[in-house]
Amino acid sequence: MARDPKQVDRVLGSLVNVLSLVHAHGYFPCYSNGLKDVARCLGFSWTDPEASGLLSIVWRARWESTRDDVWKRTLLNYNLEDCAALHRVTDLLRDINVQAASTASGGSIPAGGQQVSLVGEIDRWDNNRQWGQVRFAQPEFEQINRCAYFDYQRERIYVRTSTALRKGTRGRKKYGRQKLRVTKRIVITSKRCPGCKGTSLTTEIDRKELGGCPITRTKRAYDLILTPAGVRRKVIECRVSVHRCLDCGLCFIPEVYQRLDRHFHGLKSWAMYQHIVHRISLQGVRDMIEELFGLHVHLCEVNMFKGLMARYYQLAYDRLLQKILSGHLLLIDETEVRLKTDKGYVWVFASLEEVVYLYRPTREGDFLKEMLKDFRGVLVSDFYAAYDSINCPQQKCLIHLMRDMNQDLLNAPFDEDLKAITRPFGILLRSAVATIDKHGLKRRHLVKHAGDVQAFFRRLSEQPFQSEAAETLRKRLLKYKDKLFTFIEYDGVPWNNNNAEHAIKAFASYREHAEGTISEKGLGGYLVLLSLYQSCKYRGMSFLKFLKSGMRNLDEFCERGRPGRGQGLPAIQLYPKGFTPPHLLRLAKKRRVGKDATQGDDAIEQGYPEPEPPKRTHIENPSTPEGCPPRAANASAAAMRT
Repeated sequence: MARDPKQVDRVLGSLVNVLSLVHAHGYFPCYSNGLKDVARCLGFSWTDPEASGLLSIVWRARWESTRDDVWKRTLLNYNLEDCAALHRVTDLLRDINVQAASTASGGSIPAGGQQVSLVGEIDRWDNNRQWGQVRFAQPEFEQINRCAYFDYQRERIYVRTSTALRKGTRGRKKYGRQKLRVTKRIVITSKRCPGCKGTSLTTEIDRKELGGCPITRTKRAYDLILTPAGVRRKVIECRVSVHRCLDCGLCFIPEVYQRLDRHFHGLKSWAMYQHIVHRISLQGVRDMIEELFGLHVHLCEVNMFKGLMARYYQLAYDRLLQKILSGHLLLIDETEVRLKTDKGYVWVFASLEEVVYLYRPTREGDFLKEMLKDFRGVLVSDFYAAYDSINCPQQKCLIHLMRDMNQDLLNAPFDEDLKAITRPFGILLRSAVATIDKHGLKRRHLVKHAGDVQAFFRRLSEQPFQSEAAETLRKRLLKYKDKLFTFIEYDGVPWNNNNAEHAIKAFASYREHAEGTISEKGLGGYLVLLSLYQSCKYRGMSFLKFLKSGMRNLDEFCERGRPGRGQGLPAIQLYPKGFTPPHLLRLAKKRRVGKDATQGDDAIEQGYPEPEPPKRTHIENPSTPEGCPPRAANASAAAMRT
């Protein structure tokens, strides 16, 4: 066998280091990842309970000195038992891989006669923060729990004994119709019948024909006017009358009135500015709106602001990502984030002027190959191995490398071999940085350092070192020699990844307070708005001014500073088609039972309501039995009145 080098290489190439797999992916109930400890956890045992690698050396030495077959059989039996133990461990790992791939749900999986739990499932239960009402087995417990609520006790119990609380709550109504002075009145009309598309319409309808339903209906919308001098509240009253088509007899309410947004763009812009820029919680934003402007906004509606604004600015987000991927420079980094039920990673794609955040459930970089397949610029990153497979010129962050070198020097301050590498490297990099400080990132000034770079790596490749740390660093530098000084060959390419790392810090500040309490959907909306904020910040623009302009193109806003003629926000702002706002869902929830009620709760909690909008978007012909439904069936029209 040894006479055939190809066969030997084939055998050696098929070997797998099982210890590396166990160390990176498995956690056994033992104190080490040694074969003896792991195999014993799986029920394996050796003939000699004291058997170990050190003892096998003793057995070998005794056999060589005495040539006694007892020691030889003992040694061979030990090796065979080691192979059998390793076989049991590999069978378990293979079985875990098969079972995990075929098991869709979480929980423990059977593998090799053992019950194995996935790390992600353990983390989910470890961070299982449940919010909401508790289901009690006894109705008495539920009633007692209601009486223990903070607001209930202050408003019903403590107020009877505390004079200060009684004065503070006197005349205060938490929710209800707000008596605010109307700033602007708008009358909504329709020019076309939604049924037959006819144009012969009238609003002169007898109320008796509608079964007592009101002919004229009113809604109020709220907005904020943002000026350099301050912020003022705006109340818009929208009035509509029931329309009748003279051609087909259909009675209906215009769709514009049905989809009227309760909170206009200025109010949502101010709220998201506070949440994104100043990192005020959604509850804090809600309290500020009520305290400063006297507007009662439910918490789920503030959460809805984030979803609607992210949906509105999705086009601007897509343009930023497309511009980064088609540019000449891409800086990339990633960081971990823990969600309500799982964990994932937030990736940052940045240039010198734009930033885009992207959520991925894992740290695997396979998606980068597809995303960057047409990228022709320079990629600046750290030393994460996933970036090495991307086919484009790359510049590794030299700050990361310098920190690693510095740590090696601190660990071995008297290692002269290590200093023989780090000292010339520091001199070379310092001279290049001095040129950048003087002339900027311009190739015609930096190319003069190319000869020094080649000489440094030539000496490094010809000079082996005795120190293990120095030899490890030498191999690392030689491995990435084509990616360490790429910045001297291109214009505008930085030698560090600070732009991406700075963007990571902006998200880390939010993560510090929101980790473990956000959902993947809520995080996605936040990342869209954070991308716009950081891009505005990198360009020296006002994020608040961009939001209040209503524009969805950062480049155009940067040139003009305000929307062009006919590009401003409309006088009447509507919800997206198919969207049901939370305040309607709260009212509809009381009338739902079973499955529909559960769906409504989920939609309100997430702030991105998914159930279909109310089916009755118009009033049918009153001559039919279904013409004007009673109050219960007409909930959609009644609920939209503020």
